[in-house]
Amino acid sequence: MPGWRILNQVPTNRSMEPLPTLADRIFVPPPRMGPRPLTRPALPHRQLEQWPPEEIVQELVGRSLSLPFVRPKQSRMASPQSLALSLLDEFAAGPPDAFIDSHEFCHLHPEGSLHLTLPDEIRRCAVDMGWAEQHPAARLGVMPQALVMVYAPRNRQELAIVLELISGSYEFARFGAGRPRAASAYCGAIMEA
Repeated sequence: MPGWRILNQVPTNRSMEPLPTLADRIFVPPPRMGPRPLTRPALPHRQLEQWPPEEIVQELVGRSLSLPFVRPKQSRMASPQSLALSLLDEFAAGPPDAFIDSHEFCHLHPEGSLHLTLPDEIRRCAVDMGWAEQHPAARLGVMPQALVMVYAPRNRQELAIVLELISGSYEFARFGAGRPRAASAYCGAIMEA
C-alpha cells in the first residue's frame, strides 16, 4: 500500500487546467466493472483491497489540488496521512451537508480511496453504479447523508470517473446541488436496462 511520501513528488502547479464544471453538463457514472472492494464496515472506514498503481494516486492528488480556491490541509476527520480538500471561506457557498468538517468537502486516503460529499441524486447514482458506498457515520445519522466513500481508481478510465465525482463534490460545496434530477432519471434508466 503506497504512502503519502508521494505528495512530496506531486507538483502543485496551479496552472494545471481545472476540471470542467457540472454547470454545463450532467455527469452520470457508468457502471463500475467487477465487484466492489472490501471495506471496513466501521470506523475507520477504509478500503481494504483493489489498490491503484502509484502513478494513478499521484495524478488523483495532483488533479484534485488543481481545483480553483481549494487548499490542501490535514483532515480532522481522517487519519493524519489523509489529505483534505478544503474551500477558502469566501468560496464555500454550498449547504451545510456539502461539508465533512468546516469547509472540507473531500479527503483522500494514502491508498487512493476517498471520502466526499455529493448531492442526493448524484450520490445515489454513484452508489447504484458501484463507485461509492455510504459512510458508516452517515448511516448512523452522525454525519450528513451526503458523505460517501468513493473507491480508489484502479486505472486511467476509473480515474476519469473519480475525478468527475470529486468535481461534483466541489461544485456541491461551492454552489449547492445544481441540476441532479436529470442525472438520477438517467441513472435509473441504466439500472433498469
